[in-house]
Amino acid sequence: MIAKQILRSVLLIVVLGSLAIWANREFQKTKGIAEADKQQVPVESLPVVDGPQVVMTYFIEGTRCASCRKIEALTRDTAEKNFPSELASKKLIFRVIDTDSPADHHYLKDYQLSSKSVVISRRNDGRETAWQVMGNVWDLLDDPAAYQEYLSTQIREYLRP
Repeated sequence: MIAKQILRSVLLIVVLGSLAIWANREFQKTKGIAEADKQQVPVESLPVVDGPQVVMTYFIEGTRCASCRKIEALTRDTAEKNFPSELASKKLIFRVIDTDSPADHHYLKDYQLSSKSVVISRRNDGRETAWQVMGNVWDLLDDPAAYQEYLSTQIREYLRP
């Protein structure tokens, strides 16, 4: 009988200790994200050009699946094939940003992102003036021509003076 009570007490201590360790880790993780959000966001070092500039960003979160890599390839291909002169003149910039990085976590709030996404933004004189989350990229993944037209339409609209 005493052995049962001792065993029960030991198991209870182990469970409570494990819960305390887990809760502390979750608290530290949340605290780290909150502190990263509070830190001043570094000024982006994108080149400034005369007239409108378009920034096409593929936001990732850590590990990527085959579909995620395909989205990056199709997005990059859209820029390189349809806008080579704009890329060369920095009127169009393509970049990939990992929002798992504490320094880039703010983009989740800035663009109201909930998953991996392509965002096209318009900049004038180095300041962002408009942006669009391209939500249909996942639906168009298996139709490269439609995918490229979808992104190209928004890029052309934002490149207009």
